[in-house]
Amino acid sequence: MSDMDEKQNVKASWEDEIDLLQLASKVVAEWKLVLKVTLVFMVLGFVFAITSVKEYTAQVVVAPESSKSSSLMGGGLGSLAAMAGFDLGSVGGEEALYPMLYPDIVQSLPFQASLFDVKVVSKDGEIDTTYFYYADKLQKRSLGTFIKMIPGKMIKGVLSIFSSKEEEVGDPSVFDPYNLSRKQMYMITSLGERISVLVDKKTNVISLSFTAQDPLIAATMVDTVMCRLQNQITAYRTKKVMDDCAYIEKLYLQSKAEYEKAQEIYAAYVDRNRNVTQERFLVEKERLIADKDLKNTLYTQWAQKLMLAQAKVQEYTPVFVTLHPASVPALPSSMSRSMILLVWTFVGAVLAVGYVVLKDSAVEIFRELFSKK
Repeated sequence: MSDMDEKQNVKASWEDEIDLLQLASKVVAEWKLVLKVTLVFMVLGFVFAITSVKEYTAQVVVAPESSKSSSLMGGGLGSLAAMAGFDLGSVGGEEALYPMLYPDIVQSLPFQASLFDVKVVSKDGEIDTTYFYYADKLQKRSLGTFIKMIPGKMIKGVLSIFSSKEEEVGDPSVFDPYNLSRKQMYMITSLGERISVLVDKKTNVISLSFTAQDPLIAATMVDTVMCRLQNQITAYRTKKVMDDCAYIEKLYLQSKAEYEKAQEIYAAYVDRNRNVTQERFLVEKERLIADKDLKNTLYTQWAQKLMLAQAKVQEYTPVFVTLHPASVPALPSSMSRSMILLVWTFVGAVLAVGYVVLKDSAVEIFRELFSKK
């Protein structure tokens, strides 16, 4: 039985060798076609390579603090708040804005529209303008980008023939997220493709990168995006406590003014009646003292609550630890010209060989299909 298996294996390997030899013979027989197709793709690769634009990617890696409430909220600060009659436990739970939502914030339309006013300077110093003007007027376009724009321009041209609508007017650099022009929407889409935000689900570490044709502009933009993202997250997390703090501060100042006014009234009354010993004076003096003491008690309570509210604002302000700060990239992140040429040449050779090898099989399959019909 083992001898038969061995013979079958030898036969199968021999048939495989015959098949490979047949395929190789087909390729050799059509070597001119393979060479022509490869040369055509090589020329295309050369054209795309010399028209390609170098791009640089800058990256920032940060780690936000844990979303759980800290020990300060459940420890000494909570005890002081309870003594002052100020409850902090109701807001000491989980954070509502999770790190997994940060990419959605960065990709949101208002956030991206706010980035076009960022001042950018190129590494050689020749560009010193806003990112909007740089992206609209100064960025170079490769042949591939130009080809991708052709269908949109053709559709736009056809629609303009049948449309009597006048061209949009106004300052295109002024972005209204609720009323964007076609050009502004295209620029925001292009900007979104240049920003990448990745969040590690296990550690919540945020990796943010920005790609631009100038290394200094890429570093400037990625640092700006991270700062604005941190500011937006901080504003979100502290909004409620900031509103509470402002309201408590208003009541604190009001109680302080009332207490100081009560002090002045009491002092003026005592000065006017320093040598008076009438009972009516004594009763009025006691009333003023009681009113002053009441306002002093309220003033002291609001002072305690303001102190706790300010501590609470500090508690809810998130902390971001920068693991990898923004730096100007030294090497381009885009594919090199030699690699572009090599890839196009390889793709052309593979397509040509694939056509030669599968041509006969494809013809037979089509014949069988049409013969059945």
